[in-house]
Amino acid sequence: MITASIIDYLGKYEGGVMVSIGLMLNDKYYDAIFYYTETQMIINTDDVMKKDIGDIEQHDSYYDLMESLINLVQPYEEVYKTLEEYIDNEDQQVQDIS
Repeated sequence: MITASIIDYLGKYEGGVMVSIGLMLNDKYYDAIFYYTETQMIINTDDVMKKDIGDIEQHDSYYDLMESLINLVQPYEEVYKTLEEYIDNEDQQVQDIS
């Protein structure tokens, strides 16, 4: 069984909420990102977990994991309005100050 814990709410992104999560499987820790909107939810695991178990959507406990995540996170309607936009390093623009 895969267990999850919330690390941090990263911000809102393209109409949804990005959350950094930690996953435990067989006493091994993995980093992942959980993204959710009012109607959708997606999980993206790190490369190590992908190598160890393959596609998480095919894992036996995937649906239990997704159910536990949606119960762990704050309701979309409440948290979305409190977060700032998420900007990753690729989206940031460097300003020339010369």
